[in-house]
Amino acid sequence: MELSVFLAKVLGLYLVIVAPAALLNRRHFPRLIKEFSDSLAMVVLSGFVALVLGLLLVVSHNVWTTDWRVIITLLGWLTLIKGVVRFAFPHKVSRLWTAAASSWWAVVLVAFFIIGVYLTYKGFCPHFSPHG
Repeated sequence: MELSVFLAKVLGLYLVIVAPAALLNRRHFPRLIKEFSDSLAMVVLSGFVALVLGLLLVVSHNVWTTDWRVIITLLGWLTLIKGVVRFAFPHKVSRLWTAAASSWWAVVLVAFFIIGVYLTYKGFCPHFSPHG
């Protein structure tokens, strides 16, 4: 349980910080995504980083429960899959990113922010909620 609480703090704070910052700069996203996706080296490098982070999360926290800890497991698997896809298929990822630079990013970022707030709460206030 200590690992779950630790990861909830880290992932929660990460999402709480990154999502609003990205929302504030969302008008720059189409250009940022284009520049990033035009660089295969950046796509592969980000894939490598996501792959390592995903592996660390999946190996250390592969907890399939019906409580909040499964969110960490799902984030780990999604990060691992993202890393594999970016690393193995950088050309396809570049094309998909360029096509995906649309308004739906705001909805995804708001969802990530909400998940981040929830995980931060679970990490820093485990004694106020059932199941730690």
